[in-house]
Amino acid sequence: MPDAHRITRYSDVCGGTDEFKRILTEEPLVAESQAGRETLASLLEDGMYMLHRMSGRLAEYEAFREEVRHLLATLDAVVPPDMPEAEREASHIREAVARSDTGLDARTLIHQAEEVRQVANDMEGALRRHQEGAIVLARAYATLRGQRGWPDGLSTEKAGPTLGTDIPAWIPQGWLPPAPHAERIVDQLKSGRASLLSEIELDSYPVGPQGREPIVQFEDGGVMPLRLVRWDEAVQNFHPLGQQPHPRGLKYRPRDAGPDAQPA
Repeated sequence: MPDAHRITRYSDVCGGTDEFKRILTEEPLVAESQAGRETLASLLEDGMYMLHRMSGRLAEYEAFREEVRHLLATLDAVVPPDMPEAEREASHIREAVARSDTGLDARTLIHQAEEVRQVANDMEGALRRHQEGAIVLARAYATLRGQRGWPDGLSTEKAGPTLGTDIPAWIPQGWLPPAPHAERIVDQLKSGRASLLSEIELDSYPVGPQGREPIVQFEDGGVMPLRLVRWDEAVQNFHPLGQQPHPRGLKYRPRDAGPDAQPA
């Protein structure tokens, strides 16, 4: 993936595409200038960067899918214990021990009891195989989920007591942007629509003037430092501090919006 440490102007491809279309439609002279061309190129590269990030994430889902497929094939091969056989042998034993008018055939009863025990052994083995499969699946899911706050009712490894009101302890409050942007990004993090880069991923980033800081990655591909995240109500999108979106950008969301169908 080119430019692996890029900071995007928007949290998703749609925001950048809207601005790309707006500039070409509303500011054709600016678009033709050197600075304008560089802006258009930058918006394009933002989009491709986010696509590459989403493609990498999709590959993780596909790997999970294949692991599930392999696991299902393995579990399908587990031979079901013969419960009907156990029921038959148990019925014979019940009948024999209930009849007080005849003696007990020890050899037959022992054989029948061993048949029941064999089914029990088979059942224990089947349960163990399925438990092992469930553990493999749980680990695969946990790896795929990472520290994302998915609404699955499960807690992440970082989960703990909350700080402040509704901010989980794993979200570093000291790096949050000011209100109202903090509330917006916290909601994204808690819902799993965004996540924080792992310590390993952060190790590959250059250290900034404030040291190593938390970086947000959006599920739609955008990446920006947590402290710089800003929410723009007009375009309904996140952006880094200092890169305020044009308020008309969202009007270019329809596919046909452009020079031949300029929004009002």
